[in-house]
Amino acid sequence: MAFCSTCAHAERKTDEATIQIQGEARRYYHLHDQNTPSGGPVILLIDGSGCGDFGARLAGFFELYPAPADVYFLEKPHIEKGVGPQPKSCSPAFERDDYLERRVSDALEFIESEPRLKQHGERSIAVVGFSEGGRVAPIVASRSKKIGWLATVGSGGMPQADGFLTFARRGVAPYANPYSEKLLQEEFATIAKDPKNLDKHFFGHSYHYWNSHLFYDPITTYSKLDIPIVAAMGEKDEAEPIESGFMLKHYFEQHPDRDFQFIEYRNASHGLQVGDKSNIKSFIANLDKWFKGAPHAFDHDE
Repeated sequence: MAFCSTCAHAERKTDEATIQIQGEARRYYHLHDQNTPSGGPVILLIDGSGCGDFGARLAGFFELYPAPADVYFLEKPHIEKGVGPQPKSCSPAFERDDYLERRVSDALEFIESEPRLKQHGERSIAVVGFSEGGRVAPIVASRSKKIGWLATVGSGGMPQADGFLTFARRGVAPYANPYSEKLLQEEFATIAKDPKNLDKHFFGHSYHYWNSHLFYDPITTYSKLDIPIVAAMGEKDEAEPIESGFMLKHYFEQHPDRDFQFIEYRNASHGLQVGDKSNIKSFIANLDKWFKGAPHAFDHDE
């Protein structure tokens, strides 16, 4: 492995390396404090959709994290280094491998292949998923005994198709204009009939991508989990309706024996942003207390 390092602050740095995942060389990053053992679990971060270079922004999300960091992030396949967070188009190679099950299997292989993660035992790793990663992370947690905590941001309990229809009923663009509930349902049916098509697109992704995400029911996965879970959403989330978070909250209210918290950020966006305030950084900072079992770790976040 060849490593390069960039300092996040005086004692924190990000190491970059490559690893073979499904026979392909992939970049990954390890954010950690030098010469300081981690006081909490190792964190596996799973990012959201698209072909932007997330690795370059990894350290920024942990600026307020008070404990020694020990964070791993596997870049998605065929990501061009240095590309901004929202490139206008993605390569054909990226689109070929951009679907839900591939993201899950890549993460699981990474956990079992990365030399340090491979050595970890049961319930020693926390998985944190942003946006689309919030759908991937629960599945990873359900399939790996190494996962002991699950935290998600901008993801709830609805199938994504139902979330889009919820936006349409509320009159939210583009789901209600230029689309409508009827047009969305017709589009979903077309995608279901042509599930492997990489040439046809909807909302910036191929039919192949959407077939893997639109109809997946997150509750079926959450029902299998018996680990501490926290889900954070913005009240005014523009990508996942807050109703999706309420659905997840309602499910766990029917299962009070499970360790679950739902954090709603008032007036916040999909990224938990309110004006100039980046709530996602404070949420991540409070994960340290949550990992240690503090019952009110997020009391000031809502």
